[in-house]
Amino acid sequence: MKYFYLWGQLFVLPFTIYFYLKCDKSVRIKMLVSGLSFGIMALAISYRYLDYWTPAYIIDNIHIEDFSYGFLFAGIITGVSNYFNKTKLIGKYKLNIKLTLLYSIIFFGSFLLLAEYLKINLIYILCIAPLTIGIISLIKIKGKIKDVLLSSFTSLFITVLVYSIIISIYPNAIKDHFILKNISGILLLNIPLEEWLFAICLGVGATNTYEAVFNLKQNKI
Repeated sequence: MKYFYLWGQLFVLPFTIYFYLKCDKSVRIKMLVSGLSFGIMALAISYRYLDYWTPAYIIDNIHIEDFSYGFLFAGIITGVSNYFNKTKLIGKYKLNIKLTLLYSIIFFGSFLLLAEYLKINLIYILCIAPLTIGIISLIKIKGKIKDVLLSSFTSLFITVLVYSIIISIYPNAIKDHFILKNISGILLLNIPLEEWLFAICLGVGATNTYEAVFNLKQNKI
């Protein structure tokens, strides 16, 4: 069970399929594009920054699990508020180049400044970057706080559920693969506090960012 990172994604897969099938076509595109983006970013940073856990990869030099995690999990979260609010996306899909550049600077700049110079642990940067981007997106599209809370709660619920399943099968998963001395060491339901924070911040970042980047609006189905 040492490959719990991969097994955990198999537990996430049913949620991804469910939301994908139930959402409007415009939201499905949102989930696919967002999932691909998150997957690529997760893959890009995984080779350099692994200072809070040491997951076992099926192929050591190809961290495909990081990509699939971003694709499956982040893809779900981006469509959650649209699904529950029964909304679709309307607009001409015009890329906001300035905003995209700003978000890129925030994301990659966070690693350059916080990780390289200030030596802040990766997991905290993975909380700060999407949280910052999500707040900017919320303000730009004049979104609703309740949608962000809904996405964050769903992200947290799935995270806690999947970890609970993993720990019930592999009780030493956290002890064997997390470097608790490099983070707070606080466990809630045997899950590191940082994983709770990351799930919440990812939910914030995933709710409105796609709409903000492509200048889209939500409309009731």
